[in-house]
Amino acid sequence: TDTDTDTDAVTFDNGGAQLVYRDNVTRIPGCSFTHDVHGDSLPHVPAVLTGLMDDWLAVLRPFSFSNADPAAGSTGGTGGSTGSIDSTSTSTSTSTSIFKTARVSLDGGPSFARMSMGQGKVTLEEYKHYCESGEASKDIAPLYVFDPDVLKSTFASDNDEFHVPECFSNDVMACIDGTEYRPLPPAWLLVGVKRSGTPIHDHPLTVAWNALLVGCKLWCCLPPDVDESLLLLNLHDDEEDEDADADADANADFDLSALEWFRQCGKLPESAKIIVQRPGEVVYLPAGWFHVVLNVETSTAISVSLALRRDLPVILPLLMESDEDFATFWIDRLRLHLHLHDGAAADMDMDMEKTLAQCCIDTLMMKKTYKN
Repeated sequence: TDTDTDTDAVTFDNGGAQLVYRDNVTRIPGCSFTHDVHGDSLPHVPAVLTGLMDDWLAVLRPFSFSNADPAAGSTGGTGGSTGSIDSTSTSTSTSTSIFKTARVSLDGGPSFARMSMGQGKVTLEEYKHYCESGEASKDIAPLYVFDPDVLKSTFASDNDEFHVPECFSNDVMACIDGTEYRPLPPAWLLVGVKRSGTPIHDHPLTVAWNALLVGCKLWCCLPPDVDESLLLLNLHDDEEDEDADADADANADFDLSALEWFRQCGKLPESAKIIVQRPGEVVYLPAGWFHVVLNVETSTAISVSLALRRDLPVILPLLMESDEDFATFWIDRLRLHLHLHDGAAADMDMDMEKTLAQCCIDTLMMKKTYKN
């Protein structure tokens, strides 16, 4: 892949044919949401928020494999042919220790790669070798660091490496963190070599924000009501295929890699949102939007998911229909959370109580309709 930096487009050479994906998403100053601590005014379509990372040390003083590895010497900035592959840190000794010893989780992108790895973990130094030795360029879907633990250990809460923008500071799903219904952490450090990426998927209950520290990412976002045939899920459940060629069957049940998706998706609907994300930009994705993300350059990013209170009237009744135990557990935890608040949170509590009450009413009406 080649990136046209002048026109904010990514061009693929696909067997002699030129495939061009041009950015068509609005940039919104992050200061527009400075006082919106619940994210109520965030857009309902994907957007790029600017200025939210201007004071992050993770952006002002990023470094790459080159200066994370003491054997390579210190180059400063974002030097190195692979882009930023290590997380940022104000402490050289701390970053060196993390680079050498911390073991990070890998994601293979599409299912076939993910399943082949099991629970594989490597050090950032080992991942650097994978990126620079040529191994990554041979993989159909290059491996991708997707890890929550190194993020927590590297970006300490008492410094300014990064901070959560105010409009994303209240997660109404936080009350179920660590439970069976939300076992995974909401925040992740992503480090991906060129051509790695995340296959098409959605987050039906949560919004997400992705802050790019170094590199370049190509996004395609499709609305929740998109024709599913456009998603190219590459999943088949047809019993008539039982006698098909074994090799074909082996590949039929797995999703496409991000790179293959962009090569095969063809003409996109007008509702598709294309984003060419640059360092310092935060991509905001509303709940339910399908998205596929490709690392056009070796990239380092922070990705966080959360549920907004404004979305509860929509997602809780639907969740009640699909998983009543989950919905009931979440509502009970929200109510407990509200009762633990006092004084300063009174206005928020009242808004939340009204939201929960309306969700319950909507859910009961929905169940009554289905029964009739």
